[in-house]
Amino acid sequence: MRTDAGGYVTEGPGLSVYARSDGVVYRTYVTSARGLEPAMAFYGLLDRTPRGRDEQGSEPLWIRRHDEYQNR
Repeated sequence: MRTDAGGYVTEGPGLSVYARSDGVVYRTYVTSARGLEPAMAFYGLLDRTPRGRDEQGSEPLWIRRHDEYQNR
């Protein structure tokens, strides 16, 4: 079974910021996907390794389950 890239992207984490003024709640900021990288320390660590995130055109995401990696 492979990771569902479309599901990961559409159902992935997000960050929203809200502000209330005079009883009305406003959504003032929203981000997802790569906008969350500053909050995810592992991206910075991967970027400093020899192969980095190992992103390639044939694979939309570097995230795979442990048994989905090919021997290289």
